[in-house]
Amino acid sequence: MFFEIFKFELKYRSKRPATYIYFGILFLMGFLAMTTDIVQVGGANAMVKENAPAVLATMTMNMFLIVMFMASAVMGVAVLRDFEHRTESLMFSNPIKKRDYLFGRFAGSFVVMVLIASGVTVGFVLGEFWPGIGTWWPAREADKLLPFNAWYYWQPFFVVIVPNLFFTGVLFFASGSLSRNMLAVYTQGIGFFVLYRIARNFTGDLDNKLTAAIVDPMASSTVRYMTQYWTVSEQNSLLIPLEGAFLWNRILWVSLGVIGLIVTYYGFNFNVVRTPWFARKRKAEIEKEEQTVHVNIPTVSRQFGFGAVLKQLFKQTIFYFKVVTKEVTFLGIVLSGLALIFISSTNMNRMYGANTYASTYAILELISGSFNIFFVIIGVFFSGELIWKERAVKMDLIYDSMPVTDAINLLSKFFGMLMVYIVLILTLILSGVIIQTAKGYYDYEIGLYFSDLFSSTLSFLTIFTMLSFFIHVMVNNKFLGHAIIILFFITTGILSSIGLEHSLFQFGSADLGTYSDMNGYGHYVTSFSWMDLYWFGFSCLLMALAIFFAVRGSESLLSTRFKIGKLRLTKPVVTFILSSLMIFGLSGCYIYYNTNVLNEYQNSDDQEEQQAAYEKQLKQYVTLVQPKIVDVNLSVDIYPETRDFVTKGYYIITNKSEETISDIHIQGGNDASLKITELDFEGGAEVKESFDEFKYTIYSLNKPMNPGDSIQMDWTVEFKTVGFVESGSNTNVVYNGTFFNNTMFPSFGYNERFELTDIDKRKEQDLPEKEKMLERDDPRGLAMSLLTDDADRVSFEIVMSTTPDQIAIAPGYLQDQWIKDGRKYFHYKMDKPILPFFSMISARYEVKRDIWVSAEGDSVNLEIYYHKGHEYNLDRMMKAMKKSFDYFSTHYSPYQYSQMRIMEFPRYSSFAQSFANTVPFSEGIGFNLKIEEDDVDMAYYVTSHELAHQWWAHQVTEARVQGNAMLSETMSQYSALMVMKQEYPPEMMQKFLKHELDRYLSGRRSETLQERPLDMVEGQGYIHYRKGSVIMYAFQDYISEDSVNAALKRFIADYAYQENPYVTSDMLVSYFREVTPDSLQYIIDDMFENITLFENKAKTVNYKKVSDDQFELNMTYEAKKLRADSLGNTSEIVMEDWVDIGVFGKPTDGEKDRLIYLKKHKVTAGESSIQIILDEEPIKAGIDPINKLIDRNPDDNVKSANESVES
Repeated sequence: MFFEIFKFELKYRSKRPATYIYFGILFLMGFLAMTTDIVQVGGANAMVKENAPAVLATMTMNMFLIVMFMASAVMGVAVLRDFEHRTESLMFSNPIKKRDYLFGRFAGSFVVMVLIASGVTVGFVLGEFWPGIGTWWPAREADKLLPFNAWYYWQPFFVVIVPNLFFTGVLFFASGSLSRNMLAVYTQGIGFFVLYRIARNFTGDLDNKLTAAIVDPMASSTVRYMTQYWTVSEQNSLLIPLEGAFLWNRILWVSLGVIGLIVTYYGFNFNVVRTPWFARKRKAEIEKEEQTVHVNIPTVSRQFGFGAVLKQLFKQTIFYFKVVTKEVTFLGIVLSGLALIFISSTNMNRMYGANTYASTYAILELISGSFNIFFVIIGVFFSGELIWKERAVKMDLIYDSMPVTDAINLLSKFFGMLMVYIVLILTLILSGVIIQTAKGYYDYEIGLYFSDLFSSTLSFLTIFTMLSFFIHVMVNNKFLGHAIIILFFITTGILSSIGLEHSLFQFGSADLGTYSDMNGYGHYVTSFSWMDLYWFGFSCLLMALAIFFAVRGSESLLSTRFKIGKLRLTKPVVTFILSSLMIFGLSGCYIYYNTNVLNEYQNSDDQEEQQAAYEKQLKQYVTLVQPKIVDVNLSVDIYPETRDFVTKGYYIITNKSEETISDIHIQGGNDASLKITELDFEGGAEVKESFDEFKYTIYSLNKPMNPGDSIQMDWTVEFKTVGFVESGSNTNVVYNGTFFNNTMFPSFGYNERFELTDIDKRKEQDLPEKEKMLERDDPRGLAMSLLTDDADRVSFEIVMSTTPDQIAIAPGYLQDQWIKDGRKYFHYKMDKPILPFFSMISARYEVKRDIWVSAEGDSVNLEIYYHKGHEYNLDRMMKAMKKSFDYFSTHYSPYQYSQMRIMEFPRYSSFAQSFANTVPFSEGIGFNLKIEEDDVDMAYYVTSHELAHQWWAHQVTEARVQGNAMLSETMSQYSALMVMKQEYPPEMMQKFLKHELDRYLSGRRSETLQERPLDMVEGQGYIHYRKGSVIMYAFQDYISEDSVNAALKRFIADYAYQENPYVTSDMLVSYFREVTPDSLQYIIDDMFENITLFENKAKTVNYKKVSDDQFELNMTYEAKKLRADSLGNTSEIVMEDWVDIGVFGKPTDGEKDRLIYLKKHKVTAGESSIQIILDEEPIKAGIDPINKLIDRNPDDNVKSANESVES
């Protein structure tokens, strides 16, 4: 009988149009994902091929979310449809065994679902062979594809999709069979999604990566874990191996699926009438039936008019609110969402393992990231449930005969949903307060909760619900309505791919922006309010159409509903429609006027075309000799209340070349709000040619500049904020926390930073391959600093004005300050030339002050300008400044200034930046970190890193050639590490280095060009920051900190403040070679000049007690040394290296690992063993235990120690 039911299920599904529709949708999405950019589900970069096995695995995995939705519709109704079609009595009365019935239905549905899901892979495969149609839908470029290999496509299908389908199929099948309720089926999918989100949330935590990979039900985190350190070459050649975490993940969820089937079998009641959980006594039922009930029939009070309408609306709104909130599935969804919030709060905004304080904006971002999807789920499903409420229980004809208007019917359901949302929002606020309290944060900012959730969140839910009502009414099919709503959101995302990026086309695009404690929601409120009004007007029109076409009675044809709808066009309804149309139209016009008339609007294609045109027309001037700025004098008036500034200034420019300069090329700032209103040269000049679209103007001097000549260039720049922009709103000039730099001001000549960098985009624009950075011996590169070609070092003076309640800050020493005409003025001046890199800041600040005194007795004033309420880490930052100055001035050279200031700026960006004696520091990366005892102190570290730039950039300035960032960034990383090393134990350094190693190895995976050795790095942050930290810490460990510092001290002494030629990385490496013993010269080659990796592994660790106070430890380990090329291809090389062997003892504080032995031993490739005598009992041991070397699997370096038992 099993096979008969199995075959019946196959035949049934083969005759259902939905089967082919589902397959067609998946096929189309797979096909479009391979042949266009319209559907993007993860993919290749410039170096990884589009049909690489790792790319196909990622795309297949990401498509499963859509497959899962379809699985709920197929697997969930396999048994449920018998109850919906009232055929269960027929099925259960036949001689069919429960086993055959259940497993036959499951197997048939599962096979069909596997065939449906194969549409994804079939679409991928055929997409590779797409021949193309002209230029608008071209075939894939051959150089972006690997030779076709069918197993690359089907392997992820069988190891990812099929096991996922089995477990989710069981889940949906079980919930449908046991609950006999389709909404319960969807709820199980939501629970599955919550597990996936929880696993993904912990993937970024190094300590929980493996666990998250194993428990992720979709295997998304698992695939990421397995491929996290794959290079370009490996992504292009390797399949996801069915081993390790991936194998255990598959076993876990397939096993749970089998258990689920067993539970379903024993839990399923193979009877037409289910036996209740708690049987009632028949006697009580009989007594109840025999009781006489006296009913008092109420007197009918007939009411008409507006008051009666309001009463009807109120009563029904409450009724429908209860309908939703009493649903078990609703409670399940809400509890799932709340569980996700509370679990995610344990891993909130982590930075190198440290959490941020549970400030209200952080909690709001947590709520948004965790619960918004549940709002959408509730909106999608319960909007449909309410629309179909009466029809679902066969009460629609009775209900429709009642004296309730169609408007009241729909509006009461709509307001019932709004009540649901409001209650949920209040619940979320309470949850947020509970989380804050649990984390010891008591500044709840209830007003911020309300202003965010009741504006941004509730307004979106309002328009979304009106859209849902409209779709359900028009489609008149509950499940198809659900599908169309989901498809609507997918389609909305596709609009951007076809150029419709403007917010006027993106439903619900009102955005409140990023909240900052310093600036609140700032200027985003205006654009948000208008965009919200626009979509509210549009949604009201949809709601009016829903009322017009609402089904009443038995007539469901659209044409019939149209005729009935015309009868509903009462005066109030027409007024509502006209009002909505007016709101929609007028607000849309006003938005367009602001974004496209008052401001310039460009979609991404326009921007790329403009960048390409800039390069095509002006690249010819890239090597043109231009004068150098030697003196800068500025007057900057900042108007925070209007987000404007006006700068009047002059440059003294000098011809430092050996050529006569007749033409000067002026490049304006890249921001559309910037305008050069005046520009004059001493001696006069005429405009020779102007490229207005690029803000590029060529001036012909009346008197050419001979070598050594100097003239003054006067200019005025205005930054005017007019209306609001469509996207990319300027966050440099804000109400509180303005921060901009000299890139806003006129510069000389062609700017290569304006070029397109993406390889594929350059090809689309017919641009040649972008040149790599200039080589280290290139004369042009040596003549330019990394920052700019406009100047070497300049004298600097500035007068800034701002509002009276703010402090304006720029590099330099405060000469004077005064108030005039309601504005506050600050005059700063440098006492020595600085790099042509200066910032301007204005904000309302509190100030923390201290003094650092050098060993020679020189005083340096230390100041931290911070937002009131952000006092958490000020002592750490102040301590970091003092310790850094102690270390750097002792080991490198004296600090060149007599002050250092840190200024907090809003968290629109997350960085700190070192200008001359001035460091702007984002509120998002240090001021709000909650640093516990065991956390890496990132506030301390970042402060030290930025102060190190006062030496590595401001004293020693690198040339704009390959390897430049090694000098400025890697040396600053090293310097900060050494300051931390003085303050924190080795175990803490290991924790930090493990994060740095992880980020370096992960960065290799997303390389879009070629990986370079450290001394040849080309702006690759994962190399000069992350790898640089690991390399330099290991380097000083090998040759000693004192030797490294001696080399750096000599290097600074020899090259501080050197200009043209600027210094290069090979010069520094030569200093390192001089202090490195002959026996360790190999580490220079390995660390700086090549890409070297290790595969070290502890295999066995055993110990035994040999005396009362001594233990003998025996360890076997494996070691391997690899050399990699620029694409990640590796080959093993000879290994005769000195490597750490370490042993850990029992923690003294119950938490930290404690090293009791750490010593370098000569290690060769292959398996080796070592015996160590210890003075205390070991807990674990390993090779390279602190991860000083670049090891792609550092977790197996250390192994727990086992005590040997004497026989």
